[in-house]
Amino acid sequence: MNLRAAHESSELPSYRALMVVDMKNFSGEKGRDHAGVTQQIPLLLRQSFHRCGSFDLWNAARFHGTTGDGYFLGFKTRYLPLLLNPFLVALQDELEYQNRISTVEQPMRMRVSLTVGPMTDSGRNTISDGSGDARIEAHRMIDDESVRDLLARSNNTTCVAAIVSARVYEDVVISGYSAEDPDLYVPVGVTVKTYSGRAYLRVPKPSGSLLSQGFRRPGENQNVDLAGTGEADNARQGKASYVGISNANGPVGQVITGHGQTIHTGHGMQYNSIPQSDPKPAIDPHENPH
Repeated sequence: MNLRAAHESSELPSYRALMVVDMKNFSGEKGRDHAGVTQQIPLLLRQSFHRCGSFDLWNAARFHGTTGDGYFLGFKTRYLPLLLNPFLVALQDELEYQNRISTVEQPMRMRVSLTVGPMTDSGRNTISDGSGDARIEAHRMIDDESVRDLLARSNNTTCVAAIVSARVYEDVVISGYSAEDPDLYVPVGVTVKTYSGRAYLRVPKPSGSLLSQGFRRPGENQNVDLAGTGEADNARQGKASYVGISNANGPVGQVITGHGQTIHTGHGMQYNSIPQSDPKPAIDPHENPH
């Protein structure tokens, strides 16, 4: 294998948005029907883009392909907000429609994962396009029990259960680009194989136990923290967790500053603490316009 030596730098690939979908209970279908289901999945996605008025987005995919029981599509990051809103709702509506007119006993239901990060993109949809840690993250998230459980604890009314990475949530939802209420997303911890991280669940049309018990599995911590440092509420409200200092007042006292659970103390004039702005990076600082 002609791999670059570990000590040599290499160019960072362009940032891409990645969507992965997976059909529920694909393995439960008869083997003779697998090919038909595999062929149907991209048609459903294409029709969903058309349904929400974003058909051009389907044609804008930089790379795409089948996973057997699902499909993946990579886009320039500028399109990422549209993959959350209106696409997820449109996919729910399209699956509902197809299930109503279908003569098949088993309704179609899908899991969806969305990530963003540096991924290879030759512009020719080659077999290696979409490679990168963000690609691994997308596939690990869609296999996590938290998103599988959403379809298990809901009835057939719920056709779509989505899970998005923390980066997508912070850059697109919290920042307002998807024009959605951040409270539509529920934070969860994700642990699959060697991957561990945090993500957010989104269900366009919840039903069953999801309405009475919430999105998290029974017994799971209902106060999931973003990083174990009390940052969950701050992120949802667009506030930074860093505590800085403002004007000096009063006699000598103790100064406390820090980030998360890190605390620095010292002696000097007493200060009043105020939250400091922590500017977010752009969604795609390395966007390739070509």
